[in-house]
Amino acid sequence: MHASETLFRGLFDDASLFPPASLSMPEAVAGHLSHQAAWYGEMSGPFVCAAARIDALGIALTAGNVAALDLAVVASAGAADLQDAVDKISADPRLLLRAVEVSVALPPDQPPGEARTLTAVTELVKVLDSTPLAGATAFVEIPLAELSGAALTVMADHGYLAKLRTGGVTAAAFPGAQLLGSCLATLVEHRMAFKCTAGLHHAVRHAAEDTGFEHHGFLNVLLGTATALAGADAAEVAVVLAELDGGILADQARQLSQDATADLRGMFRSLGTCSTDEPVTDLVTLGLVSHDQADS
Repeated sequence: MHASETLFRGLFDDASLFPPASLSMPEAVAGHLSHQAAWYGEMSGPFVCAAARIDALGIALTAGNVAALDLAVVASAGAADLQDAVDKISADPRLLLRAVEVSVALPPDQPPGEARTLTAVTELVKVLDSTPLAGATAFVEIPLAELSGAALTVMADHGYLAKLRTGGVTAAAFPGAQLLGSCLATLVEHRMAFKCTAGLHHAVRHAAEDTGFEHHGFLNVLLGTATALAGADAAEVAVVLAELDGGILADQARQLSQDATADLRGMFRSLGTCSTDEPVTDLVTLGLVSHDQADS
């Protein structure tokens, strides 16, 4: 069984509507269909769309004569617009809801800390519990600095997973290796599965040429998670996240057993990327996947 069939299957959620790509709806839908039909199609996950743009998505599907689309909906305004979006999706048989992604609204009148996070998560869980998700996975985004075991316990009790923001359009949006390593270790400790979003444009940690921002590599994050699952502490995970040598990371990925890979992907479910081409190209360059493997 090839790496592309296990370690990278369904890893790349198509977030091309979001920055920095910010494609138009027709462009994004066409691109997604192209990814799904490509040799690396099994690596391509659902189409990610903001709740406020569900109507526009329906128009694009009609114009493109698209019969069905796996969808992850992002409630950008929090729980307030989630129910309306789910109602619209339920009314359109072409839209197959696979996931919802919602951010917690931290109470501004409470000081930062575990109590504030727990309050916010508890309130959001109530909304999710009353929303007919029809089997879709719900990912709850908590600011990484606010992640707490108590909040994760509440989420786990209700069957909801975590969403980690690993980048953005400002330098401050990119968490350091120590913070992200600590979060990964906490998630593994609580056996809380998660997805990542933003900033993971390439396989290996790097500084972006245009902005100079230090981006985490998605392969670093995968292997950092595997390291935590193997019993490493947060500091050891951070070392993996800081690794800059793609050859070293590729060798570590090849050494993962099938059981370790299954456990890893049970934890790290997917990542949102605005360009599926870039991460796939990196994997080809590192020798971890190939067109020939897909055809064999």
